[in-house]
Amino acid sequence: MAFVIKNTKLNVAEIDIFHDEAGYRAFPTAESVTFDREKLIPIGLLSFNMFDASIDDKVLIALPNLQGIPDGDYGPITYSYIDEQQGWCLDDEYANDDTLEEQDEYLDNYQQAQDEFSANQCLMRRGKKLPLITLGGQPRFGQNWASCLYNELAKNPELDHYYEVTCSLNHPEFEHMSSRDIVYVDEDNKEYTFIGSFKDEAYLVRDSEYLGFAGKFMVFYQPELKKVMLVAEYD
Repeated sequence: MAFVIKNTKLNVAEIDIFHDEAGYRAFPTAESVTFDREKLIPIGLLSFNMFDASIDDKVLIALPNLQGIPDGDYGPITYSYIDEQQGWCLDDEYANDDTLEEQDEYLDNYQQAQDEFSANQCLMRRGKKLPLITLGGQPRFGQNWASCLYNELAKNPELDHYYEVTCSLNHPEFEHMSSRDIVYVDEDNKEYTFIGSFKDEAYLVRDSEYLGFAGKFMVFYQPELKKVMLVAEYD
């Protein structure tokens, strides 16, 4: 398992999405996409062809309704598209884990966010519009999962060089390295495209003194497996 920095340029530059747009719909309903409504909290519906014109998948971006998700208690969690009847479902290793408890508070907070969006066509936090999601760009390498993964890789000169370059805006290679495509490669050598990220304060956590320190959920997609990988990450 590793991040791979490719020599190709990003297909989608980082952009904040505040409203429904062509290619992205916030708060999708069961009428617009089929999914397990007991296990998944629907955040958005994305047309993957903005990342790859040859693939027309409609990708559900969702949060598993599991306690500890906003706290980064888990590594990556995955869910997949099964078929037309079942739609998107949490992968078995998580859906069948009795130690992962559902959290009613998340559903209540999500409903408040959905109602707010229905009324105002945007989300507001602390007097400012909050992005529904940030699409494209490069995945962040923070203090949670990516940090552990980096330590496990031990010697990785390519990633070392990336850190060195992107930590300094004045580095002569900064513009080049900050626009490269970065993918996640799993143990089966399958590449996951980085779709984007969103803040947990938008949907799950409200009225907390710690919102300014809240992390982001990074979203990856593997089109061959029709699998979404979600992971919480912090600076």
